[in-house]
Amino acid sequence: MADFRNTNTIHCNRWNKMQTQINCIKINLQHSRIATDNLMVIIEDSTDILCIQEPYTIQTKMGGISKKYKIFTSGEERIRAAILVTNNRVDTIPIKQLSDEDSCFRNNN
Repeated sequence: MADFRNTNTIHCNRWNKMQTQINCIKINLQHSRIATDNLMVIIEDSTDILCIQEPYTIQTKMGGISKKYKIFTSGEERIRAAILVTNNRVDTIPIKQLSDEDSCFRNNN
């Protein structure tokens, strides 16, 4: 079962705009389809960014993730890390120079 107690909240206050709260979760799915399905139910409205270790994959693609979310992975081989952005109001871009199959980095704009 996934442990969702390790959540982080990031407060952004850029250029004196209204303070925004971004909810983040880090999770190890252990390549499990069932854990991925449970995660998709839990994150629906409560999480903005997920840092995923050992995601469920089908060949070289992530499986079980809704196409309405932004998925960031890196590398040509089997994916071992991913960043999932569920909030469309969060602008992100991948940093390819710092990413590989084991780690993904993204930058919030």
